[in-house]
Order: sequence, then structure tokens, then C-alpha cells
Amino acid sequence: MRPVAAASDPTRHFFQPIIVCLAVASVALTLFVIWISLHDLSLMRAGREKFVGLDNYIRFLGDPRAMAALWRTVLFTVLATVIEIALGLAVVLFLDRDFAMKRLVRTLLLVPIIMTPVVVGLTWRFLFDPATGMANYLLSLVGIAQVDWLGSPRIALFSVLVADIWQWTPFVILLVMAALESAPTDPLNAARVDGAREWQVTWYVLLPMLRRALAIVALIRAIDSIKAFDLFYIMTRGGPALSTETLNYYGYIVAFTNFDISYALAIAIILTVFTNVALLTMYSVLFPKTGDR
Repeated sequence: MRPVAAASDPTRHFFQPIIVCLAVASVALTLFVIWISLHDLSLMRAGREKFVGLDNYIRFLGDPRAMAALWRTVLFTVLATVIEIALGLAVVLFLDRDFAMKRLVRTLLLVPIIMTPVVVGLTWRFLFDPATGMANYLLSLVGIAQVDWLGSPRIALFSVLVADIWQWTPFVILLVMAALESAPTDPLNAARVDGAREWQVTWYVLLPMLRRALAIVALIRAIDSIKAFDLFYIMTRGGPALSTETLNYYGYIVAFTNFDISYALAIAIILTVFTNVALLTMYSVLFPKTGDR
């Protein structure tokens, strides 16, 4: 039987117009945002906007607060992605074994995924409360002094990181577990029959089989971490002393506190370009064109 040609597929009349409309809307909005970023538009000076060219982008390069926010964004993204992938993979390998109440444990591990970031932020804000929080209470049981989790500039960013890891590691677990259950078992059994130890089976056989799934999960988590906003807004509001102010949050402050719309849009464009370049680089490393995949 000859395959049906793509041109005779009747579903094209449904999805092609949608794709065209979304593409046109995306391009039009992007061009409009770029055009506004080339102006000096502030809500505090309505009606007095003017064309300034690349001044907003040059201003960004000379803005120490923006550079610091960009560094925190990179640090938070790298730590969140690496820790969540490593921790999620470890949990999946543990859950792959048979033990009592396995289904209950798997269900409970996925609970944080269904919670909204606002609820997660409030929950961890209460847990990290220096006076009444559960975190300091547990430390007091082992004789450790109280820690100002969200009030110390040296610790606050990592406290938000803990909340992010708690919420999104189950997402990694879910996707990696699905990839593991769909993977063939013959190579694993063959390696065990040949006398390979369990760690050798995991390192040389199982992990290469899960490589593509882990790479896709890493890309998704990197994107989400770069544009993280909810946890920072609920838990720290960018403080203390701007120690948790990421570039995404700084753009929010510039737009809705300083009302400098053009500069805020320039920050958004720079963050978008930076994200795309970083993800393309990450994709080229995780999915090389040559060699085995």
C-alpha cells in the first residue's frame, strides 16, 4: 500500500492556519517589543517618549545591579538543574527496586508537582521562619544555633534553591521514571549474565540508555529555572540586600516599580537572547551531530 501524501492529509487545514496565526502573532509582538526597547518610554513621563537607539542596551552593560542579577540567574539555573537531575536520577534508581509500600512512596513523591509555586513559596517561608520555623527547630534538636534562612544575604539564595529543588525534583523523577520503564531490559539482563556488577550495569548500560531523556529534562528544567519568579517574589522579594534578585525579577522591578518600560523590555530581550544562546549551546553538547547517541 502506498503511503498517503502529506498534501492529501485533511488535518493540515486545521493545524496549518493555527501555526501561521501563532507565528505571525509571535513575530509581530517581538518586533513591537524590540521597537519599544529602542525608545525612552517611561510611565512617569507619559507622552514624552523619544527614540534613543541602543542606549537601553548600553545602559544594561554598564548597570552593576543588572550584571549581578545576571550572575545570580546563572548560578541559580546551574545549581537547580544539576542538583534536580542528580537527585531525581538517584530517586528513580532507588524506586526501581522492589520494597514494601513502593506505590505509596512513588505517589507521595509526586505531590509537590501539583502544588502551585505560591503555595510552595509560602510553605517554605514558614518553614524557614527564624523564630517559629520547623527548620530551626530541627537544628535546635542537634544543638545547632538558629539560622536566618531568608534574612542572610549569604544563605537566602540557597534557601530559595531548596524550595525549587523540593518542588521540581518530582518532575524529573516522573519523566526519568517513564523513560526507564519504556527502556528495553535485555541489555541490562545481558550485562548481569556476563558478570557485571550492579554499579557497572547502571553506569555503562542504564545511564547511556537514559541519556536522551536526561538531556531533555535538563533542557526543560534549565528554561524553567531561568525564568523563575514566583518563589523569589513570595519568599524574599529579591532581598535581603538584593542577594536573591535574578534578572527576571530585576526586570519586574524596573517595569512596575520604576515604570521604566523601555529599559525593562530591553532587559527582557537580553534575557531571552541569553537564554536561547545558553540552551542552544547546551543542546549542542547534549545532542552532538556526530558520534553515538
